[in-house]
Amino acid sequence: MPITGTDVNQVIGQAGEIVSSSADLAEWRLDYFNGLEETAGLIATTNRLTEILGDLPLIITLRDRTQGGKRQISDSDYQQLYTAILRNTNVAAIDLEWQRDATLLSQLIDLAHGQQVRTIISCHNYDQAPTEAEMVDQLTQMALLGGNLLELAITPTNANDVLGLMNAAHDASQRVEQPIIATAMGPLGTVTRVAGQTFNSALTFATIRSETAPGQLSVDQTRTILDVLAH
Repeated sequence: MPITGTDVNQVIGQAGEIVSSSADLAEWRLDYFNGLEETAGLIATTNRLTEILGDLPLIITLRDRTQGGKRQISDSDYQQLYTAILRNTNVAAIDLEWQRDATLLSQLIDLAHGQQVRTIISCHNYDQAPTEAEMVDQLTQMALLGGNLLELAITPTNANDVLGLMNAAHDASQRVEQPIIATAMGPLGTVTRVAGQTFNSALTFATIRSETAPGQLSVDQTRTILDVLAH
């Protein structure tokens, strides 16, 4: 479940809604938040979130505009923000963009794992869906970084793109140790958000309010469909 508030009050309010929902975890999308420049306030808000969420794990995501986020973020700012969060909070996981500098990613992964924080290595293909072979290669290369989970998202233009993602996720899951999150965005890809267990996708994202990626369903819709498919 995404938290997309632009100020502290909105963020705290959305966290309360997530606690009252059937979500299994929360994701704070920092790129929506207007207070990134004030590190002390950001840390305080993060710690407040973990208190409110209780046993619900909190993922921190700072998404660049090139990856579907709300702002452009330099490598230096990216590293500084994540380093501050890792050293001063108790979040469950952070999302790291695969396209970032390899040395930067290695340093953040080492720091996160030293703090017992899981890392999600993510890649969002918004412009054009890769071929099935390219997606398998991407996931295999992402796995080499040593993160805990791999996330691959595409924007399909036809049903073959969706099937290619499903096949790639299943194929790659036989080659890498990490669980894979595979999502096709938009109406064509909605099936990948609720049938991931069929092709070894480990996690799906839903929403209470506005979607943070095209094609997201509400948490209630997602839970209902997942429960039906599980029986």
